[in-house]
Amino acid sequence: MRRPEGFQKDPEEERFLTELNDALQSVEETRYRDFPERYATLHVIGVPRAGTTLATQLVAAHLDVGYINKLIAAFWKAPTAGIRLSRKLLPDSRPHAFASTFGLTSDVQEPHEFGYFWRWLLGYQDLSDLGEEHAGTIDWHRVRRVLINMTWAFQRPIVFKSFWLGMHIRRIQSDLPRTCFLRIRREPLETALSLLRMREELLGSAGAWASMKPREYSWLRRESIPVQLAGQVLYLERMLDRQVASVDGRNVVESSYEMLCEDPNRVLGEVDELLRRNESEVSRISTSIGAFKVSRPSRSAPQKLVKAIREAFIQLEERS
Repeated sequence: MRRPEGFQKDPEEERFLTELNDALQSVEETRYRDFPERYATLHVIGVPRAGTTLATQLVAAHLDVGYINKLIAAFWKAPTAGIRLSRKLLPDSRPHAFASTFGLTSDVQEPHEFGYFWRWLLGYQDLSDLGEEHAGTIDWHRVRRVLINMTWAFQRPIVFKSFWLGMHIRRIQSDLPRTCFLRIRREPLETALSLLRMREELLGSAGAWASMKPREYSWLRRESIPVQLAGQVLYLERMLDRQVASVDGRNVVESSYEMLCEDPNRVLGEVDELLRRNESEVSRISTSIGAFKVSRPSRSAPQKLVKAIREAFIQLEERS
């Protein structure tokens, strides 16, 4: 399905970047060293449209951590080369907009979800949850090596917005014990309505599936749109619940989109303490930030639609 104007990718640019990454990959790998895990990696996880982009922007802007900006994201098979270029060309740059369009940011210094990198590194074709069995196909030694070399290129912890790695929390935390997670939740109805808006505005149709697919996608895709939306939120949250429950609580902070908007300083303080617990002390770049307006799509959505989605959540809860 063709994306609306403003959301389309340039095929020539995509080919150029793919060829560039293929050419740089072997050079990149010769530069890797067997460094110890000195710096933590912080992964912002949550269901799509739950507030993970805003959380990543706030952490990257207000804590002295590395993050993946749009320049680095162009070097998904040569990430340390991208980091070095960014530090040379964009010294001391930080996010400042605290805005995005369905997770897509605009300026070059803004955070990027690094989707091509995670798909390449973890062996995914799309955003489908392939379950625990897929973990056995991943080269975890390479994952560890790449991530550690990235932290050493930054010389500090890195924050990632991680949809794919959220499916493998237990394994990555086992291989990299200082791995930390910031789990963001949002009121399920509001998340579902925001996903519907993403379908309509980004993909051009309410019937087009947007973003992550839970294991239940095989049958959800044949259900009504309200059931699809409720199921996407419900089953992805359950998957993350299982993953988070499998790791040490000292490596996880859980918060909400609503708290992130109403008291961002509190969330930043909790992330600061999370990194300190895992031997990665960071400095605060700014001392305070004001509140953000909480987006509540249910206030403008047709009440018939709101009722249908609420009923779909109840129906799916009873089904399981």
